[in-house]
Amino acid sequence: MDTTVLANRLMVRARLRHLQALVKLAEMGSVKKAADALGMAQPSVTHMLADLESLLDCTLFHRHARGVTPTPICLALLPYARRVLDSIHACAEVASAMTTKANAVVRVASIASAITGVINPALPAFGRQHPDIWLTITEADIHAIGELIAQDGLDLALCRRPAVVPAGWRFTPLAQDRYVIAAGPTHPLARKRRLSLQTLLAETWILIPAPSDPRRAFDALMEEIGGTPDIKPVGTRSLAIIQYLLRAERLISILPECMIRDMLDTHQLVRLDVDTGQSCEGIGMLTPELPTGGAAGVLSAFLEKQADQPPERSTVAARRR
Repeated sequence: MDTTVLANRLMVRARLRHLQALVKLAEMGSVKKAADALGMAQPSVTHMLADLESLLDCTLFHRHARGVTPTPICLALLPYARRVLDSIHACAEVASAMTTKANAVVRVASIASAITGVINPALPAFGRQHPDIWLTITEADIHAIGELIAQDGLDLALCRRPAVVPAGWRFTPLAQDRYVIAAGPTHPLARKRRLSLQTLLAETWILIPAPSDPRRAFDALMEEIGGTPDIKPVGTRSLAIIQYLLRAERLISILPECMIRDMLDTHQLVRLDVDTGQSCEGIGMLTPELPTGGAAGVLSAFLEKQADQPPERSTVAARRR
């Protein structure tokens, strides 16, 4: 079928309920479970599936005694259906905000280190100064940030300098960063000074798995020391899990300082007194090259000004300890 004809047919006859049924059937693998999740009767879900298959002129699910299984075309369509439904929720959130308090919305994506190192310290003051600006902040890696920029889904991004800055965008450095060896406050090495790199070989490490910059930094450090320490058999990119295990067990890890700044400042983690010698790219801001003005311009100017100011006294004191 011609793409334009099919698109027009969907625009006229397709409904959001069709997409909800598609997603729930794929997730549940059962008409009954999908109907229960949607608060609908089973015949209604069955009718919606048949209607959608008729609109698309294809088979979306294989029916069998145990339920339904997505066909290859269904699996290919699911990401688009989920994206539409996510956009509906985002639209509702923005509409609700702008009919109650906000006058503008800024869409921000940020890597984890920039959230703790740049966004968190800036949010209280920005909120006080600009209570009418609604920020939608998404945690994402650099690849997801690139995809959002390509889809025109962002006004501003916080990340390390990408290998290639997206066309039409510019990168502005905001905060320096460095790799530190982190541990829980009760770790035996926490209060020792001037540790040697060799000392680290006797400890058990928990690592962000490859491919990642912290893992590359660890590999380079071990090559410099010339040894292989024990590694805890947990592979995760969840900072919450890594932080918890560092506090709960005798473990150490190599992490960007910005990533764990909150935990260091509140003494839930400590930075061991050892110089890794591993460099870490700083954090900056991706913004469109053409001045956007408006709320996005207000936020970018605020973050640049914040970067030029010294840290608050409490933060400085925490780092010195």
